[in-house]
Amino acid sequence: MRLVHAAASLLVLLAVAACGGDDARSLSADGPVVLVVSEAGSPGGPVPREEGLYANYGVELDNARAFTRVDLVGLPWRQITTDFPAGGETRTFDGPRLADVLDAADLEVEAVRIVSLDGYEAQIPVDFIETHGAILAIRVDGAPLATGALGPLMVVWPRRDNGPLSDMGDELWPWGVFAIAPAE
Repeated sequence: MRLVHAAASLLVLLAVAACGGDDARSLSADGPVVLVVSEAGSPGGPVPREEGLYANYGVELDNARAFTRVDLVGLPWRQITTDFPAGGETRTFDGPRLADVLDAADLEVEAVRIVSLDGYEAQIPVDFIETHGAILAIRVDGAPLATGALGPLMVVWPRRDNGPLSDMGDELWPWGVFAIAPAE
């Protein structure tokens, strides 16, 4: 009797696993969208609907390029050890160069608007990003940036090792980043 019950349980388990299994595997393989770059020259990815915070903060999703963490990890990676907040403890941030993220989206503008979950926005000239090597951090001190803390993403500058940035405050260090759009 136990053998019949075990066999029946196994069949039910296999049947449940077969239902939508491809969807579950693709979700776990790619993960959710963590960044959208609007008005991209190379749109693509699983672009979300224009609702919620995208609508509230005026982030256009026509011709948008969506990035998952997997997409971002696939870009050239950089590590920056610096203080955050300014004058605070030294921490090590990892992530792709922000210029490479913009290149991957084929976003050709003079300045970008970085949008955070709390509505904070930083407008940054692209040449400043390229000159000073900002990253879009995914990790801090080896741990993923958590949504609700500094994540999902954060713009980080090498102010500790870059003389011209040594007096930089935190205004251009948006955290909780979820969207990038052309600056108006």
